[in-house]
Amino acid sequence: MRLKYDTIVIGAGASGLFCAKALADKKDDVLVLEKMDQPGLKLLITGGGMCNITRDEAPFEMLKHYGQSGRFLGSAYSNLSPEDTVNFFSKNGVDCFARDDHKVFPRSKKASTILNTLCDGSFPVVYSTPVTSIIKDDKEFLINDTYRCNYLVISTGGITYPNLGSTGDGYNLAKSLGHKIVDQKPTLTSLKVVNEDLKMIEGISLNNVTISVPKKKGKNKFHELTGDFLFTRNGISGPTVLDISRYCESGMVIKLNLNEKVVPVSVNQKLSNVIKKDTNLPSRLIDYILKRESIDDIEASNTKKANWIKINEKLSCWKMEISLKGTVKMGMSTEGGISLKEIDSKSFESKKCDNLFFTGEVMDYSGDCGGYSLQACWSTAYTAALTIDKRIKEQ
Repeated sequence: MRLKYDTIVIGAGASGLFCAKALADKKDDVLVLEKMDQPGLKLLITGGGMCNITRDEAPFEMLKHYGQSGRFLGSAYSNLSPEDTVNFFSKNGVDCFARDDHKVFPRSKKASTILNTLCDGSFPVVYSTPVTSIIKDDKEFLINDTYRCNYLVISTGGITYPNLGSTGDGYNLAKSLGHKIVDQKPTLTSLKVVNEDLKMIEGISLNNVTISVPKKKGKNKFHELTGDFLFTRNGISGPTVLDISRYCESGMVIKLNLNEKVVPVSVNQKLSNVIKKDTNLPSRLIDYILKRESIDDIEASNTKKANWIKINEKLSCWKMEISLKGTVKMGMSTEGGISLKEIDSKSFESKKCDNLFFTGEVMDYSGDCGGYSLQACWSTAYTAALTIDKRIKEQ
């Protein structure tokens, strides 16, 4: 195998493969280096194994779902929009469809369909090759004292799912080339609850829960999201929890509003039955709340006013202390990474090192659950590929 290429991409994940594929389609000379013994391991589990490649939404709507980083991704979306992504895969033989919730999947409902499309043999991949050193001179990069290239793309992902290869390797590589690294934490993750034993209500799901997370800055005091929610054995999960986790830190106290209310009545029925009639909450959850608040399940007519107040407080402002400890293996994405201040948002080239590019999750941005992270991978990868191709053609 040759040891010198125009471009070398480090990482055979979603963004690295897409970048290499885009370059190969333009007849550019590209090699991918991957530390695992096969490509796209994390890609294969996205969307529950069905691969939610993007969303059937306008770019300006999608960009709202990256927080303050949405502005940084604007140029990338201009180069490759959600519609462009669907067209790209369609031209490569992948039929896609959009569900009612706007999530877009391959018709096969198999992530392997997407992976096979990207790994179509149009570019070489060297596996079981972790990159441990990069040396840059005036003209080229030297990788592992072996491979040389004019353009280098770091597409190594974040820190979540370390068993699938995402262990933050790109951060040290970028740091060795002069970049600052923002502290990382897992995001799009379930949350552990440290002040309650939730085994009694494990598996209970609710559809209209509002979660409030304290803000560090800003006029509004809380981040708030409302939607589907799930109690787990030792914490909370569901789409709303995954999205709000981007703003969470260990030791933080969050608030749950179940958006239910009980009207005190004086009837000869058990308190739990009255709550059930008013709220339609699962009986197991009602029993748990009464037990947690040390309220006897007696007749409603004999229930003290103070206990009615305690029940409604629990339904509208259930406080939980959370922890992110151990969630690296559960998180779908990473908050933190290579500082966006040191990356050109129009090309994803380093401002510190000429001809060095970054794509995907290795950068300090994160999106909501439901296709946003993958679209950012595709768009940043394609934008980097466009810039590199233009320079190669101009040589």
